[in-house]
Amino acid sequence: MLWEDVRKAYPDKWVVFEAIEAHSDSNYRIVDDIAVIDCFDDSMDAFRHHNELHKQKSNRELYFFHTSRENLEIREKKWTGLRKI
Repeated sequence: MLWEDVRKAYPDKWVVFEAIEAHSDSNYRIVDDIAVIDCFDDSMDAFRHHNELHKQKSNRELYFFHTSRENLEIREKKWTGLRKI
């Protein structure tokens, strides 16, 4: 599913989704295929659900965005330093 299809199917909602196919370009993550997991009216509910899913399987590429956004602008962050193992 494309972002514009998600916006049409879930107008004015917060959606938690997995990037099925994605690539990087100029420090941005470009999502080519989306699988919607859930939708919410409240941002905090979406945030909590996203965090819970991320704790269960941290290797999945999960995001949450509001469908009022015309484009997904996902900046990649470069992590430096130590991480918890």
